[in-house]
Amino acid sequence: MAKNNSSAATIDKTVIDGMSNQYKIEEGEVEKVIWLTRVLEALSRSEIANDFALMGGSAIVFLYRDLYRFSTDLDLDFIGDKNLGIEGKSQISDRMQHDQKHLQLLADYLGMELQLSRDTANIAKATTNRFVQYVMNYPSHYRKSKGAAVELDISYRYCHAVLEPVRKPWPFEVSNLVQAFHVQTLQPEELYAGKIIAMLGGEETERIDFKNKIGLMYKRKIRHLYDTYLMAQDVEDGKKPLDLKLLKKLVLLFGVSRIKNYAFFRGDSIVAYTDDDIQKELKSVTPQGKNVPTSQVMKWTVRRFLDQHILNYGKTEIKFIEDFTAKIFRPERIFKPAEVERIKNMFFYKEMLEKVVPLNG
Repeated sequence: MAKNNSSAATIDKTVIDGMSNQYKIEEGEVEKVIWLTRVLEALSRSEIANDFALMGGSAIVFLYRDLYRFSTDLDLDFIGDKNLGIEGKSQISDRMQHDQKHLQLLADYLGMELQLSRDTANIAKATTNRFVQYVMNYPSHYRKSKGAAVELDISYRYCHAVLEPVRKPWPFEVSNLVQAFHVQTLQPEELYAGKIIAMLGGEETERIDFKNKIGLMYKRKIRHLYDTYLMAQDVEDGKKPLDLKLLKKLVLLFGVSRIKNYAFFRGDSIVAYTDDDIQKELKSVTPQGKNVPTSQVMKWTVRRFLDQHILNYGKTEIKFIEDFTAKIFRPERIFKPAEVERIKNMFFYKEMLEKVVPLNG
């Protein structure tokens, strides 16, 4: 991609104001989502598009829900090589540098500035953590330079999707800047399983998949609770938008392979979410006038949902946990053959088995 020096490198303020009125969201947040959309569109048309899946809140609220809030960060999972890292750190580093070159071309084309975040610092640190965070700065009508950036988090830890990834249409066409395009993402059960693990975790949670406290799973954000609350409310109302049995299996798989001593884990950290978190983190990205429930209501609804549908294990699930903590991976106990085939001999699970603490240890 050649560097874009056209007026398209900036966004007409009237376009932002119009979308702000349409969605009843603050102008600065709308502006960021437009830039986020431009990044996604360029990425979806790039040579590395098929190697990544959009995950997290942006995937849920833009691709599967009715835009009950805006999401202003991009979380991508690398799924292009299920055995990335099996040949050592240099294999991971080479892939990161390969992708960084493409992202730099993309940023130049859009008139943005690509930087590694201060938390990432350099590719050597990113390689160790198998996680890299970029900030993509853009010229803003509303924000000072520090706040005018799209945060792009990329995990190279799991390198696979348990379920077949899908392509979904992105819901925005922005004036002459963004044309219709599709985004590769995960199926909703897999997205919500990751969301639930992120919600239940936090800084106090001991992980076995990340060396340091980084990534989506360590961001104790009220949006994790809110997203899960709305899904749980749908279930209570009889809408059942997901395959709950599959969701339970995925949460269990992610739990035992990512959280230390998951056999005893009940996610009591949700008590830490407060109404102050709603004011700080949710109000600016939810439509004006939209009724956001209190943290107490959200926590109670989610707690009931988890106890009824997710954290109550039957004999086969208990046996799956016992096998894993005995360093034996038997996904066939809980998953269908096609799902087992995708994950059975993957490097990630072999690596995690070496880190678990046996229940009889």
